Amino acid sequence: MYVNDWSFLLVIATILLTPGPTNTLLASSGISQGLRRSAPLLSFECLGYVCATSLWGLVLNTTMQDYPFVINIIKVVSGLYIARLGLRLWAQAGHDAALEQMAAVKPSELFVATLLNPKAVIFAMVLFPVQTWLSVSNYAEVMGSFVALVAVIGGLWIALGSVLISGRFRWLQPQWFQRLAALTLWGFAVWLLLGGIFA
Repeated sequence: MYVNDWSFLLVIATILLTPGPTNTLLASSGISQGLRRSAPLLSFECLGYVCATSLWGLVLNTTMQDYPFVINIIKVVSGLYIARLGLRLWAQAGHDAALEQMAAVKPSELFVATLLNPKAVIFAMVLFPVQTWLSVSNYAEVMGSFVALVAVIGGLWIALGSVLISGRFRWLQPQWFQRLAALTLWGFAVWLLLGGIFA
């Protein structure tokens, strides 16, 4: 069976363009490291999304039927991790350029943040065609298109950060953006924690 309708990629692209934990970290890296030095992070973003969507798509549907509380535990763990990243970004925003260089986003941090990104659940369990999980060829087609989309849009977020640091938009300082990014991460963390505790 083959995937016939690829319109789901348009919806995925729209969601990928919205601010979230992974995009926030990519933009922050663009600010502190620039476009060229941040580009290798895209491979860790892609790997994180592939691992996360595969896990949700192949395992969680079965697990949730017998152990529905697992989703709550995952939300709480994700929320705590993302809140920690927000604290780090907020502290980094007050440093000078040299310290920001030292406090650059680590590939492992980006990978884990992407692995825990709630968007992956939506992609795997709602937007990916059901046929994705029915054959290796379908999985390869869908995942290949998905990874290409992730890389392109991730690159746009890094570029946004590098434009901010270039000074072209003097009214928007990198420190302000990083603090806004930290608040965005905390918003996601609170949403996940509330969903995990009170769901």
